[in-house]
Amino acid sequence: MERKIKYSFQPGPAQLFPEVEIWTKFALKEGLLSRYHRDAIWREIFREAQEALVRYLGLPEGWTVAFANSATEIWQILVDATATFRSLHFIQGAFAQRWYAFQRAANPHAEAMVLAFDQPYQTQVWRAAEKAPAPEYIALVHVETSVGAYLPDIGEVRRVFPEALIAADATSSLGGLSLPWHFIDIAFASVQKCLGLPPGLGVLIVSPAAKRRFMHMPRYRYNALSFILQSAEKHEPIHTPNLLGIFLLSRILQMRLPVSETEGDLRARAFRLYSEIEKKGFIPLVLPLYRAPTVLAFKVESSEVMYELRRRAEHAGLYLGWGYGAYKEESFRVANFPALPEESYGMLLEVLDMG
Repeated sequence: MERKIKYSFQPGPAQLFPEVEIWTKFALKEGLLSRYHRDAIWREIFREAQEALVRYLGLPEGWTVAFANSATEIWQILVDATATFRSLHFIQGAFAQRWYAFQRAANPHAEAMVLAFDQPYQTQVWRAAEKAPAPEYIALVHVETSVGAYLPDIGEVRRVFPEALIAADATSSLGGLSLPWHFIDIAFASVQKCLGLPPGLGVLIVSPAAKRRFMHMPRYRYNALSFILQSAEKHEPIHTPNLLGIFLLSRILQMRLPVSETEGDLRARAFRLYSEIEKKGFIPLVLPLYRAPTVLAFKVESSEVMYELRRRAEHAGLYLGWGYGAYKEESFRVANFPALPEESYGMLLEVLDMG
């Protein structure tokens, strides 16, 4: 018999903020989801959602917030916009590899730097410069969800490549960790991870420099980046969007402290979790320098152990994050997202005590 899940540690779709239920009922009661998505009320809600993200994330002045259907769609939007650019992709796992594959299909001259977790980070960034000495565009994943890997210093990429446009897939960090906005030009995410909302909405954030570069590019596709940016400036989507997701962003983020004020607690909790879970015999997939604060991934001895862990977790009302890709059957992942309370991790540690 299936059991009700109280806390989910799956890194997407992930645990929702409790206010989701309250504001969803409000939207239904007020008939907001049956209104025309370009009327005055929805343009105001769109603007409020943009401003809520600016405040919550601590965006610098002049950055533009736009919406898409998912982070995966934003990959394709950016591939279309940069298909003629000399590009370089930093790869730590399956998601970065997939983004690179899309870029490579559009431009066979796209280069990739696969990061080795047993080698110094700075050395590898400089080695990438030897492989691709003058890229116009750099694509990187801040937290690689598949293996719980983290880019420890995006600033090093900017120092080595001062002229390149840098795009960061921040799907498993946006809303949980502060991003180095002065080192990047574009960031994007889906809302079902650190932002604690239901899936089906992507957030695209573009700097003034990148906006100048892309704002007036030709529209070869309906969801061209130029069209998205022009519409976002008017507080409008380019198509009928996930209205509920935008409304929830506009309301829930207004009620929460900025990321800069909560990130320290999240990082401290990650440090404790790595230590406590490793004491129980589960070894992290990556070495300490590259371990992500928001998605923690651990090895298991066998698929039988994995089955027993899932069974124990669900019996306790917990949903343990599944492994991904090559590690699907031999690892589990633990989301360390803002929507999960401290109590949930105490319950998890009890489940993981297999002694």
